[in-house]
Amino acid sequence: MAALNLSRELRLANIVGVDMGGTSYDVSLVRNDRIEVVTQGEIDRLPVRVPMVEIRTIGTGGGSIARVLPGRQIKVGPESAGARPGPVCYGRGGTEPTGTDANLALGRLDAAYFLGGRWNSTYPPRGR
Repeated sequence: MAALNLSRELRLANIVGVDMGGTSYDVSLVRNDRIEVVTQGEIDRLPVRVPMVEIRTIGTGGGSIARVLPGRQIKVGPESAGARPGPVCYGRGGTEPTGTDANLALGRLDAAYFLGGRWNSTYPPRGR
């Protein structure tokens, strides 16, 4: 729904909505000013038959650990750096590279804006 609202705000009839979490990467489409709706889906490998926004998920998020396998093949996930210690760039003891680390190294994330590559001690708020 946020992608649909953004497409209308920007007056773009077609956009791709992306939500990258710690261990998953969700993609949805706004096509011709409409969200794609399906009437049959799956949640946790169980069938669900109700109208819902079509979302495709891959098991690779910002906290997914990346490795180079023999033959120089890159594998990402399913292992995760978790919230603590988290990606190496958080500076909290993470030692294995993640998608977030790669995006920072490639300049796709602005270190000055993205917590400066450090953990912000005020988040999450106390008591959570």
